[in-house]
Amino acid sequence: MDFSNTSGIKSPFSPRVRQSIAGRRPSGPSSAKKNQSKYTQGPQTGEIIYKTPLTIIETYGTPLPVMVTEALTFASGAVSARLYECGWCVVVRGRRVLAWQRDDAPAAWELQLPQTDLAHKADLVVLFYEDGAQMPSCIGVSPEGTVRYWASVAAPGSCVDTSCELQGQECDRLTEPQADQLVLATTTCTAVLLTLQNVDGRAGVACRTLRPPSGWLGGLGRRVSLLFFGSMPQHADTKLVNVALVSPGPILSEGGEGAGGPGAGAGAGCVALLTHSGVLQLWQDKLTEIDVADAVMKMPGGGCAGVELVALELAARADGALLALLAALPPHREPTVRYVLATVVGGAVARCWWWRGAGPEPDAPPRLLLAERSHALYTPTRLVNVYSSSPEQQDAVELAAEGDRLLAARGALLLSARHGVLRMRHALQPPDESMCDSAPGSPGADMYEGNLSLYEIDPHEVSATSTDARGKLKSAFLFHLRRDHHAAMAIVQELSGGGGGGAARAEALQRTLVAVAAEILDDVPNGDPRWKQRARSSGRVPLGSSSALQEAAQVRDKQRALALLLAFAQRAGLLPPPEQEASGEAAETAAALLVLCCRLALAAALLALPPSPLLDRAVNKVMSSAETQAEEEEEVVAAVAAGVLPARAAVFRRVSRAPRLLLALRDLPDPAPAADIVNIFNSALAAVQRARAAWGARLGVAAAAAAGAAGLDPEQRALHRAAVSLVQRSLSDGSGAGAGAAAAAAEGAARLAELVLLDAAALRRAATDHLYEALRRDLILPFMSAGETERALALAEKFGEFELLIQACVQRGQLGRLRDYMHKYQDQGLPEAAYAWLASRGGRHAALLVRQLAGAGAGEGAGAARAAAWLRAAPGRKPLLALQQLEVREHAAAAAALAAMADEETESVNRMTTMASLAKLCALAGDEEAGGGALRRRVEARLALGEQHAALPRALRLHHGLDAADARVHAPDELVQMYVQCGGGLTEYDYKKALDLAESVRDPELRDDLRLRVWCACIRHDDWAGAAAAGAGAGAGAGGERDALQDRLFFKLIDLVHVMGGDLELVLPPLEDILTAPELAELVGDPRTHYLIKYGYECLDARAPAAAATPEQMMIEA
Repeated sequence: MDFSNTSGIKSPFSPRVRQSIAGRRPSGPSSAKKNQSKYTQGPQTGEIIYKTPLTIIETYGTPLPVMVTEALTFASGAVSARLYECGWCVVVRGRRVLAWQRDDAPAAWELQLPQTDLAHKADLVVLFYEDGAQMPSCIGVSPEGTVRYWASVAAPGSCVDTSCELQGQECDRLTEPQADQLVLATTTCTAVLLTLQNVDGRAGVACRTLRPPSGWLGGLGRRVSLLFFGSMPQHADTKLVNVALVSPGPILSEGGEGAGGPGAGAGAGCVALLTHSGVLQLWQDKLTEIDVADAVMKMPGGGCAGVELVALELAARADGALLALLAALPPHREPTVRYVLATVVGGAVARCWWWRGAGPEPDAPPRLLLAERSHALYTPTRLVNVYSSSPEQQDAVELAAEGDRLLAARGALLLSARHGVLRMRHALQPPDESMCDSAPGSPGADMYEGNLSLYEIDPHEVSATSTDARGKLKSAFLFHLRRDHHAAMAIVQELSGGGGGGAARAEALQRTLVAVAAEILDDVPNGDPRWKQRARSSGRVPLGSSSALQEAAQVRDKQRALALLLAFAQRAGLLPPPEQEASGEAAETAAALLVLCCRLALAAALLALPPSPLLDRAVNKVMSSAETQAEEEEEVVAAVAAGVLPARAAVFRRVSRAPRLLLALRDLPDPAPAADIVNIFNSALAAVQRARAAWGARLGVAAAAAAGAAGLDPEQRALHRAAVSLVQRSLSDGSGAGAGAAAAAAEGAARLAELVLLDAAALRRAATDHLYEALRRDLILPFMSAGETERALALAEKFGEFELLIQACVQRGQLGRLRDYMHKYQDQGLPEAAYAWLASRGGRHAALLVRQLAGAGAGEGAGAARAAAWLRAAPGRKPLLALQQLEVREHAAAAAALAAMADEETESVNRMTTMASLAKLCALAGDEEAGGGALRRRVEARLALGEQHAALPRALRLHHGLDAADARVHAPDELVQMYVQCGGGLTEYDYKKALDLAESVRDPELRDDLRLRVWCACIRHDDWAGAAAAGAGAGAGAGGERDALQDRLFFKLIDLVHVMGGDLELVLPPLEDILTAPELAELVGDPRTHYLIKYGYECLDARAPAAAATPEQMMIEA
C-alpha cells in the first residue's frame, strides 16, 4: 500500500462526485460571439470531447482556419504539427507550413520550406517573436541542413537561406530560441548553434557547429550510407532522442568562448542531448556525458535482470532540471513494459519514478508532456497521465473518435487532427495533496473508510480544551480535515508566533509536528473491546486510533492518518511542498518523519506475511523482554499475562517498536532455520526500502540528509548488524545442505545484503563513509569465504567495493576481467584503485601492475598513459614508474626517472650506484639526443660520488663508524667534513681526494671554505714544533729549512696536486688565509712554525714561473 500520496483516502466530509468515462464527438464546432472584442473575451472553452474520472479534454479557443482544416482532412502524406510558447501553432505538410494563432485564428499564413528529397517535419520549424515585432518570425530547416529564415510570417516571400554544411547528416530537432539563439541537432547528435544576426541592415542566421557528430558513420547522411552500406540500423549510442536547453541564457558569448569560458555570464545556457542508449550529453564549454540508464539501474528498485533500458524522450523543466523518459524492454516481447522518468539535477540522477504501461510502438514512441499536476505520455492515438506522487495511478485517454489523432501537445494544450486545439484539465474532484488512490492489488479505500476515529472528533471541542502546542496542532489538523482551512491556518499562525516568533518558535513547532506524528504510531485502537479506553485529555487526542479489529487494518489506518497529517503539514507550510528539497530545520523534521513512515511500512509488511511460527516466537520474545515490560503500561502487561490480550495485538499496537521484531528473529535459538529468517528480513526490508524511496521523494529528503551527523539511528544500525550475522549464518547453513538448498540460501543472503546496502546509502558521505565501507565489506566477504565468488563480485560491482573486485580478479588470475572492470568504471577511479592495491603489496603484484595493467598491452582507459600519470603523482612510485617506462620501451624517460631516484637516494650508497648505473644504461639504449648532456653529467656525478664513498680510507671509516659493505649517502661537503675531522692516519693522497670532493660543491663560497679547511687539516696533521727544532739543529742557512719542509705532509700535498695537473693558484689558499685561519691560530703563534709556512710560500712564489719544476725542487733551489 502506497501512502506517499493520499488521493485514495476518502474523508467523510469530502463531497461525492460521480465519475464517468466517456469519449464522444462534439455535435458541432464551438461558436464564438462575433460582437465581442478579442481583447475582452477569454479563450472559449466549449464542449467536452474526452472525459475520464480524472481528466477532461475540451475544445479551446476558436475553430481551426479553413486552410488548416483542409490540409488535415485531405492530407495524402505525412502531416506533423507543433505548438509554441508564443501562442502560435504550425502544421507542416510537404513543403507547406501553415501557421496560425491558437487563441484567435481567423486565417492561417502559408510559408514554403526549402526543397528536399526527404520529408519535412514540424520538429524543424520554430515560430517566435522578436523584440518589438507585431508578427512572429519563423525559421525552418530542411533535413539536409538548409536554414530558411522569415523575419515575419506575414511576408512569406521575404526569406533568407543559409546552409549549415552538415556533410550529409540529417537534421532531427530544432529548439525554440533563447537570447536570439537556437540549437539544431542531427540524428547523429551533432549540435549546431543558430544565431540571429543583422549585418548591414540585412537579417539572417549564422551557423556554428558546437560539437562534431558521434559514431564512425557520423559524417554520412542517410542517402550516402544507403548507397554504400545498404539499409542498416543506427547504433543506439549515436541515435538522437531529443535535444533541450537548460539554464536560459546565451549559449556562446560574443567572443566565441564557451558558456563556461571568458565572457559568459552566470546564466549561460547548456545544450543537452539524449541518445537512444540512455547517455545524456551535456555540452557547455566542454562535453560531459551522464549514463542515465546505468544510474537508473543502480538506484533502488531499478535492478531488473535481463532487461535493456532505452531512452524515449527528454524534456527540460523551468527550474533547470532535465526529465529523461526511458523504457525497460524485457528480452521477450510483452504487452506491458516498465517506464521510468528520471530527474537529472546538477549532473546526476536525483530520483526516478517507475510504472507499468503499454509497450511503445516502434514507429510512434511516446512523447513526454509536462503538465501542472502530472506528467503525460502521448502517442497519436493515446494520452496517459502519470502522477509522480503515485506513478502506478494512471489515467488513460483513448482517441476513439473516427479519424482523430493527436498531432502535438504543450502544457495543457493539445492539437487534435479532428477537433483542433483542445485543453486538458482535471475533473471537478482532482487528486489534490490530501487524497490518493490505493495501490494496485490492495483493498479498496471504502473498506476502511469509517475505521479512523479522527473523523468523529469535534475540532471545536479539541481547540477549546487544548492548552499545549501538541493539542493545538491536532485541532488545526482536524479543522483541515473538515475543510475549514481558515481556522486551521489561524491556529498554525498562532503556534508560529504570526511570523514574528523567531527561529525558536519555528523549531518548537517542527518538534511538535514530529511528536504528533509519533503518537499516531502507538495509538490504541478504539473499536477493540480488549483494550481499555482512556479518557481524552488536552493534547492526547488519538489521531491514529482505529475501530478495526485486525492488526493489519489498524496499521493501515495509522498509515492513512499519518499521510493525512503530512499532507496538512505541507499545505500549512510546516514542510516543503511535495518533491521539493528540504533544507535546514525542515530537513531534520522531514528525516524524522521519514523514519516513522518506514516503521509503519515495516509493521505492515510483517503483518502481510503468511502465518509463521517464527514470527509468533519473535512476538512472544519481544513481549516478554525486560525492555518491553518496563516501557509498557501495567494494565497492558497484566492483560497479556492473563490471556485477555494477545501478545501479537500488544506488540503491533506500538508500531514504533517494529524493528525489535526483526532483532528478536535474529536472536531466536539455533533450531530456527536461517533461510526462513532471511526471507522474512527480505520481505520487511524491501517494503521499508519502497517506503523510504516514495516518502523520501514526497518529503524532499535526500539520501545524505536521512542520516544524522553520527550516522543512522541506533535501531537501524542494529538491524544492519543483525543482517550481517544472518548473512554469515545463512551461508554457513547452506554449505552443509544440498545443492538446491545452498543455492536458495545464497540467493536469499545476497538479496538481504543488497537491501541492507541500499538502506545504508545515507551513510555515503564524507563524515560517515567509513561506516558504509565497513558494512559493505562485512556483508560481501562472507560470500567469498563460502565460495560464492560470483555473487560476491556482483554485489561488489553494484555497490562499488572496488578493492574486493581487484583482490578476487588477481587471486583468480582473471586479469582480463579486471581490465574490463577498469574500463567500465574508469570514471569512478577503479584503475587508480587497482594500481594502488597492486603497488602496496609489491613483489609479484607490482610485477602484474607493470607488465599487465600498465604495459603496452593494457586496455583502453586503463593503459600506459593513465598508469604513467598515476605513477608520476607520488614520489614513492618512481621505481615502478621507471619499470613501467622500460616495459613500454621509453628508455629516455626511464633514464630520467632512474637518474632522479639516484639523486634522491640518501639511505644506501649501493642503491644510489645501482640506480645511476641503470640510468646510464637506459640513456645509452635510448636516443642520445633526447637525454642530452645534462642527464649524463648528473649520472656521472652520482657514480663518482659512489666511487668516493667506496674509496674512503679505513682510518676515516673507523673514526666515523661507517659500514664497509654499505652506508648512507653523504653529500660531497659532508665527506669533506669527515676528512677534515679525522684525527690521523691520512696521507697526502687522502687529502687529495678531499680536495677533489670539494670541487663537486656548487656553492663557490662553501667550496673555497672547504678547500681552506682541508689544507688546514693537512697542516695540523704534522708536528711543526719538531720540524722547527730539526731545522734549527741542522745548522744555519737554507739547508735546515729545506729538509724540514720536504718531510711535511702539507708540502707533499702541494707536490701531489701539482704532479696530478692541479692548478695551485686555484686550489692552494693564499698565505693570509692560512695564517688567519681559526684552526691554525695556536700553531702559527709559534714564530718558527710561522716562519716555515711563510718560507715555503715564498719559495713557491719565487719559482712559480718555472712551471716544469716541482714544488720540492723549487724549495731545494731556493
